[in-house]
Amino acid sequence: MRAKDIGGVQGNFRDAVMGHSEVLRSLAVFAITTQILFLASAWLLPAVSEFDLMGDYISELALGRFGFVQIAAFFISGLGLLALAYAFGKLTTNSWGNVIGAVLIAIYGVGAIIVAIFPTVRIDSAEDIWNLSMSGTIHTLTALIGSLSILLAMFILSWKFRKDPRWRPLVIWSALLFCGAFSLSFAQSEGPRVGLMQRFLTTIISGWLIMVAFRARSIAASAKEVV
Repeated sequence: MRAKDIGGVQGNFRDAVMGHSEVLRSLAVFAITTQILFLASAWLLPAVSEFDLMGDYISELALGRFGFVQIAAFFISGLGLLALAYAFGKLTTNSWGNVIGAVLIAIYGVGAIIVAIFPTVRIDSAEDIWNLSMSGTIHTLTALIGSLSILLAMFILSWKFRKDPRWRPLVIWSALLFCGAFSLSFAQSEGPRVGLMQRFLTTIISGWLIMVAFRARSIAASAKEVV
């Protein structure tokens, strides 16, 4: 890339961030907070629910005691992801990979909101998957699309981070987290530990999102000091 082009990209970045750095920083903090709350509900709610940490899906917590907590966790997690997608889009160069990455994060966020609105049904065996209600079908398809979207976002952005000095420190950890999430996505199956495997997968994905949000917060804070 020529020096003139680099200067233009940097100028566009400054223009996008100037005057909005505090908002972008707040959006990143909101994303971090909502992901922590989501993980807390996924791991701790089984202690007061009739659903099991080891063998039941996270979504099934919405059907049990204090199920409204899990529904709220899905919903606010989705809002936080939309906030992160917006902040990330503003804090990166306008390249195809970054745009696609932001869109995929947003899709994951919209999916979280949809699964909050359309709860799952109880799944006790593989046969139950083929006998879902309308709400359960929407929930399952949305969860599948969301999972594929965030895995693709992790893959694309792990590659794109290395091209931007502001995001380059995340490259190694992003790649490792993607490999872990990709591997665990195949480990999920019906069985006595399906709930635990899903929680490990969700924790890795949320860990990646929190890492990205922390970096977005740092970049926004630095832009504020410059401005």
